[in-house]
Amino acid sequence: MTEARIVWDPRFLAYDFGPQHPFTERSRGLAVELLRRLSEGASVSWEEQVDPLSREELERFHRREYIDLVERLSARGQGEPLDAGDTPSFPGCHEAAARMAGGTVAAARWAMGGAGRRAFQPGGGLHHAHPDRASGFCIYNDLALAIRYALDGPLHLARVAYLDIDAHHGDGVMYGFYDDGRLLDIDFHQDGRTIFPGTGAVGETGRGDGAGLKVNVPLPPGAGDEAFLPIFHRVVPELLRSYRPQLLVLQHGVDSHAGDALAGLQYTHRAYAEALRVVLELAHELGETPVLVTGGGGYTPENVTRTLARAGLRLFGCPPPSLDHPLPEGWRSEFRLQFGQEAPADFGDLAPVYRSPWTEHRTEKLIEELEEAMGRTFRAPRGAG
Repeated sequence: MTEARIVWDPRFLAYDFGPQHPFTERSRGLAVELLRRLSEGASVSWEEQVDPLSREELERFHRREYIDLVERLSARGQGEPLDAGDTPSFPGCHEAAARMAGGTVAAARWAMGGAGRRAFQPGGGLHHAHPDRASGFCIYNDLALAIRYALDGPLHLARVAYLDIDAHHGDGVMYGFYDDGRLLDIDFHQDGRTIFPGTGAVGETGRGDGAGLKVNVPLPPGAGDEAFLPIFHRVVPELLRSYRPQLLVLQHGVDSHAGDALAGLQYTHRAYAEALRVVLELAHELGETPVLVTGGGGYTPENVTRTLARAGLRLFGCPPPSLDHPLPEGWRSEFRLQFGQEAPADFGDLAPVYRSPWTEHRTEKLIEELEEAMGRTFRAPRGAG
């Protein structure tokens, strides 16, 4: 039987940059509410009381001077920027961000407590924050802190794999572990030449002990399932089977979904379902490796709420509803209240906005670039056309 846990403290909603800011935990909260309604009777435990990480715990990844800055601006509460301007401070931002990080560390700790466990922290996935600064709506890097806990905490894992499918490159995680051979980092994202943060080129493969363990797969705006899935199937199983991680971390960013307000990729439910299926099957194959999944980015509430709810159901071992499955009317009323717009009626995808530029030739070209950069071969899976 699948042993699963969701970590969601309602106080995660305090991570709030204000009503005009594109990032909101309210959509994650509504995803959790939808998941709660649809998973009744499932074998899943809920952790709903999370403490903020302490200063000592935050310093596993972040520099003391930066934490001092966050605490100072948090107390001042005047909306002063923590970075170039995308990430403003707000009253209580230190505690809110430290609690969010505490939730992801708690999920990792629980997952590592037994073979085959699956933990879900839908509010987390703040992968842009660096040791000395905020970035891209991320104050503290909950993923980096959870990975640090896995590697340097009581269990001292030797190998962790981090898979990031957010539209924006997970620069804070990659550069934070760039020379660390204990982390395999595989990142699918929109080409950094077309979107924030401008990083994640194929040639960025790590250095020192981490050389060859940082894998970047940049895709052009407009690319969808037809680009993502063939490369995912070619690259991810090969790397995970070779590395044999003791913990699998997935940043499940929904901003790669078609119709996102801040990004230009066009994945559908199929891409997200297939990525999670492959991760869970590989975790089983590799000796019931524990899995931690975080919500990540996403700026269109219709996408975030439904995609994360379906991901949670898969983690819990429940079949997700069909795309035409009607959404509960009470939930739809709350959606209207929260976002001031009409709620989706079912689980159907938003329509693609752009015409995809992808061709089979581009798949092979990108695979060749990856093989040259990584110094290894990615063979087509058996049965591939």
